[in-house]
Amino acid sequence: MKFTHIFFDLDHTLWDYDFNARKVLLEMYDQFRLADNSNTSQEGFLRLFFKVNAALWHRYNMAVISRDEIRNDRFHMIMKQCQGNVALADDLSDYFLHHCPRQPKIIDGADQILDYLTDKYKIYIITNGFDDVQWIKLKSSGLGKYVHDMYTSETIGFRKPAPEIFEYALSETKAVADLSIMIGDNPSTDIDGANKAGLFSVLFDPSGKVDSKAGARITHFEELKRLL
Repeated sequence: MKFTHIFFDLDHTLWDYDFNARKVLLEMYDQFRLADNSNTSQEGFLRLFFKVNAALWHRYNMAVISRDEIRNDRFHMIMKQCQGNVALADDLSDYFLHHCPRQPKIIDGADQILDYLTDKYKIYIITNGFDDVQWIKLKSSGLGKYVHDMYTSETIGFRKPAPEIFEYALSETKAVADLSIMIGDNPSTDIDGANKAGLFSVLFDPSGKVDSKAGARITHFEELKRLL
C-alpha cells in the first residue's frame, strides 16, 4: 500500500508518558513528603495518579470537561482520595506541569523508525494534548527534529476522535485521506477517529491485547516498515 502522508499521535505512541510521569511523580512524593502528608505509599500514589488522570483525560476527549479542569482538579482529587494535605494540590500540579513535559524518554524504537521515515516522508503529529506542553515534549525528547508540524486539539478546536481535527490536518498538509496513515495507541481517539476521517489507521499496541478496528496493528515500530 502506498501512502503519501504520515500522522502520529504523541503521548504513549512516540513520547513515553507513563515512564516520564512516573519519574516525576516519584520525585514529587519525596519532595513534598507525601509519606507524611498523605496515607499512601509511593506505588499507591502512582496508581492513584494514573487512575484519576486516565478518567479525566477520557472525559476531556469526550468533550465533557475542559483543559483547566484537568489541570485544576487532578491533584485535588488525588489528595482527597489518599486523605492527604489538599493544601499541597496546587503546588503538586505546578511541579508536575513544569517537570513532566521536560522529560526526555521516548517509546523504544521511536527514533529509529522516525530516522527511517524522514528520508521518505514528512512526519506530522495530531494530538489532543495542549500546545504549550506538547511542544516542550518535542524539544526535550529530541523528537522535534523529525516532526514537520503538529496539530493540537487546543489550536484546532476539535478533539480526536472528531473527524474535523483529522480533516484540518489533511487540509493543512494538502494530503488525501485514503493516501494517509494515522498511527496511535488509543483505539477510540486515534483509530476510530482516523477511520471516520478516511485515513488508514494503525494501532500501536505493544501488549498485542487491545481491541480495536484498526486497519493494521503493530507491537513494535520495526513492523511499520512492512506498511511504508
